[in-house]
Amino acid sequence: MIRIKLPDADADALESASRLADDRKFRDRLQVVRLAHRGRKHRDIADDLGITPRTVQRWLDAYLAGGLDALRPRKAPGRAPKIPAHLPAEARRWVIEGPAKQGLDRANWAHAELADHLLKAHGVRTSRSAVQRLCRKHEIRPYRPTYRFLRGDPIKQAKARVELAELREKAEAGELTLLSQDEARFPMVPTTSRTLGVKGHRPVVGTRDCKDLLYVFAVVNVVTAALHCNTLESPANAKKKTGQSKTRRLQEAFAAHLRHVGRSYPAAQHKRVVLIIDNAPWHQGKLIEEALADHPNLEFKRLPSYSPQLNVIERFWKLLRRRATHNRLFGSLAELKRSLRASLCYYQTMRGRVRKMVGKAYTRPADQTASTGL
Repeated sequence: MIRIKLPDADADALESASRLADDRKFRDRLQVVRLAHRGRKHRDIADDLGITPRTVQRWLDAYLAGGLDALRPRKAPGRAPKIPAHLPAEARRWVIEGPAKQGLDRANWAHAELADHLLKAHGVRTSRSAVQRLCRKHEIRPYRPTYRFLRGDPIKQAKARVELAELREKAEAGELTLLSQDEARFPMVPTTSRTLGVKGHRPVVGTRDCKDLLYVFAVVNVVTAALHCNTLESPANAKKKTGQSKTRRLQEAFAAHLRHVGRSYPAAQHKRVVLIIDNAPWHQGKLIEEALADHPNLEFKRLPSYSPQLNVIERFWKLLRRRATHNRLFGSLAELKRSLRASLCYYQTMRGRVRKMVGKAYTRPADQTASTGL
């Protein structure tokens, strides 16, 4: 039996380490040495801690040979990874560039496809789950792809980005008020999104295949995150009832929306109000000119065609749909309108949510680009 007698300094160090240890294995090993130092028999120590006398002897030998560090639990190194250390950086580059740049006939990556490409490119055979763990470790995660309009002119878009950045700087300096404007349609047919469910019981959302629509016109202040909205009901037979085309009805609603914005931002307090808008056909015409004449402090900054990514408010519709309409069945346009108005009131009050959305729209990491196979 190994008998040990420790100096007072070593005994104090053991005592202190035992109090501070948060790992049970480490604490038990320290206790083995402390009890042996007090003269307790190995078999009694083993009974107290629920281990074998051989284990007691082994940890005493380890302490005498290496001190406290020899008692600390160590993780087994495990099997060498199949994926070499230099490949994760290359895999990130593949994901950013898209499969088409690697000569593959697909639009976007999945874990199984990335594992298959590793095998073909480097002869590294690995499983889908191993690639999934690798991606999680190196900040490669699933994204829902976004549309990119290939008909957009990249030169005009680059110029528009510079002009929008200048307008934002002036807005932050108080020289003007910058608003992002857009409209979105909300159908009576429920939009579906991922939700919780129990295995074997798939969630179901009812639908009546109703063709009625509700349009929401909105502007968001890119500095203060203030939100102003109007709605337009558009039943399936609206043209028969009103005798007006869809463009004419939306043009009248947009003109009314502009007057609402003009009242919210009067010329006395806001000398110059710039609205970022797209080139929808109802954004022009005599009615629009009359609305601008009634509020001369309003002016338009028209975006290049097929460039929705430059309009901040486009991101807002996703937030609104998630809160107001996803996975919900409405019995009438009035119910749909009530739900949308409640959610719009929420975002008008909780400006922090809108401000966060605006902030994300104007910041992008230097290494972040649109991953696409085209």
